[in-house]
Amino acid sequence: MSPFRRKKGASYYIDVRWKGWPRIRLATGTRHKARAVAMERTVYALKSAGRRDILQLLAAGRLRLDEVHDIYLRDPNALEQRLAKAQSHAIGPLLDAWYAWLEDPATLSPKTRRPFSAKTIQGYRWCWGQVLQLLPRGREAVLTDLTTGFVADFRARRRAGGASGPTINRNLTALSAFLSWTDRERGLALQRPRLPHEREHPGRDRWLSADEIRALERATVAPWWPLFGLLIYTGLRIGEAQTLRWSAVRLAERRIAIGRQQRVKTEASVRDVPIPAPLAELLATHRLGCPGSGPADLVFPSPLSSYQRAQRAFQAACRRAGLHEVRLHDLRHTFGVHCARAGVPLARIQKLMGHATLAMTLRYLQHAPESHFAQDAALVAESLSGARDAEAEAAAELLRAGIRPA
Repeated sequence: MSPFRRKKGASYYIDVRWKGWPRIRLATGTRHKARAVAMERTVYALKSAGRRDILQLLAAGRLRLDEVHDIYLRDPNALEQRLAKAQSHAIGPLLDAWYAWLEDPATLSPKTRRPFSAKTIQGYRWCWGQVLQLLPRGREAVLTDLTTGFVADFRARRRAGGASGPTINRNLTALSAFLSWTDRERGLALQRPRLPHEREHPGRDRWLSADEIRALERATVAPWWPLFGLLIYTGLRIGEAQTLRWSAVRLAERRIAIGRQQRVKTEASVRDVPIPAPLAELLATHRLGCPGSGPADLVFPSPLSSYQRAQRAFQAACRRAGLHEVRLHDLRHTFGVHCARAGVPLARIQKLMGHATLAMTLRYLQHAPESHFAQDAALVAESLSGARDAEAEAAAELLRAGIRPA
């Protein structure tokens, strides 16, 4: 089969098959047919020379077709050096190089265009620890050991070990991020294994009632309550709260500007959050006791800015308050649930919480009070019958007559 294109203007592909030899179905990376034909001739020449090793690496995606073609035309003997390089990529040294790249302040995430957070790097390290435990030869394994078969076996063994679907999916995300780095930053062509994710459960629905919030406040060590109270009254993420600076807290305007001078999860996280009266009093008192309360100072300086110490302080308070199966993130969920119970429309909850999509906010729909549904149904019925239009017209007539409706 001669080189072909899947659509006009795209790169050419070649598809070469021989009985008993690897099938070579690859993109040439060029839109010039003459160059694509020349690459196909190189593949035939390698087969005639008996270079099954090179063709196998091409078929597996560990060698690039255009690179092999150019080296073959320039110096066929140089292929041996490239072949040795393709066969010697141990995972251990590559992982060390990846971690160093992640921790470099000059490195920007391809997704957020910001440096990677310490929490993200820590998560990647933990996930790869799980992968290496189940990978034959561990750090001594090579990239070609990361096959679709290994991924299927890894998922099965993690499930048998009691890992949840979300946990396994985080493992696979770390694996995918590493493979993307090897391709993008190191130029190591690799046939990526399939990484099907596990089905995730709908999620926990744990939130605190008003009585539980009061119990938590009584059980919390005083310095930590302003942080926990902020999470409850605003629905901020813990990372947003711990990186907050006083310049973003506008007590006089009763609002907090999130994301102007701090790391945020997505663009939708940049928002203004209102400060209710109880929180305004709490923050004002907290500011008076802060060692540094200038505009550039953290609202919650060390140790309040440590995620691990916040976790420990929160769990200790929950034990003293008799609260079970509660996590720090549930304080954000508590805000969302109480918003829905108060009848706040989902679109406004999405904006308050900084959700990227409305689908993320729909989990709170189940908490919306049914009394609001009856009111909404009555308003719709009035509109369908024309009653609302008649009422609006009557009000307009009164205004035109200079009579203000009661």
